[in-house]
Amino acid sequence: MRTEEEMQVKGQKAKGKRQNGRRPKASGDRRGAPGALRVRPMTMADKPAVMKISSRIWEGNDYIPQFFDRWAKEGGFWAAELRGRLVGYGKATELAPGELWLEGLRVDPGCRNRGVGSELSRQVVLRTLERRPVSLRLATADVNRESIHIIETVMGFRPYAQYRYFVGKPGKPRLGPPLSTPTVAQALEFIGQSAELAASRGLLAYTWLFRSLDRRYVTELLRCGYVFGYGCTSKLTGLLVLRPHRYHGNDLDISFVAGDRQALAAFRSFLSRVARDCGTKSISSMAASDEMAQALRSLGMQAHPRIGAVPVYGYPI
Repeated sequence: MRTEEEMQVKGQKAKGKRQNGRRPKASGDRRGAPGALRVRPMTMADKPAVMKISSRIWEGNDYIPQFFDRWAKEGGFWAAELRGRLVGYGKATELAPGELWLEGLRVDPGCRNRGVGSELSRQVVLRTLERRPVSLRLATADVNRESIHIIETVMGFRPYAQYRYFVGKPGKPRLGPPLSTPTVAQALEFIGQSAELAASRGLLAYTWLFRSLDRRYVTELLRCGYVFGYGCTSKLTGLLVLRPHRYHGNDLDISFVAGDRQALAAFRSFLSRVARDCGTKSISSMAASDEMAQALRSLGMQAHPRIGAVPVYGYPI
């Protein structure tokens, strides 16, 4: 698994802390890169340059190529040019009306340590704030110390929630009791009363993307067939939100799981069968609470060996 999913913006350490609701300040880099950096909307004509940069990130396993066409068409996708050459990019995605998520921030490996990452990040935030969002968030891994420095001191974000990253391999398929499809009200109540939602401050994780839980979101998940219940029709004793991995379609991602011992055993059996049918090689999840972390362990998953924590940051709007 990757050591950095949403932020790879290594840049020179910079001054310019944001205080008391002010917008991000200039990075103050003295080598001239930020002053020469031009940030503009991405176009389809930029695709070859983006593909070239992405091929040099994570040994060619960057996920940006999968999203380029859609991101370029929907907007909020920013290209950074230095002396006429594309050297970085970043995306602001609207998860729900007014709820914006920053992702895909990248800098050409050949342009690192020149302040490009700091200035790109700063300008992407400024342009995103022009959309007057209700919320603006992003996430990274605790091992990305340089990214965290930029997020906190240049971009002006503050810690919002913290997750633990779990991974696992599918087990041998086995029979189990049938699961049910809960109603919107049942699913919303079950998740809403969980320790996980309290620890995450209202967010539901999905492959390095974290969205606020509301009726609209639960309705979307149920319509797509991603929500599974356990228990009698009048009262759920367990709930599972299982989705295709955002970057690797055959793999699986658990957005939520909780329940009693019988429910978790039923979910583990169900997960083994779904993994077999999908050709799944890996299962991933994020947990903000001890309760969900323990539930994931009961499904055979373990904490990621290199990533200790996944901090989610919010911009103080």
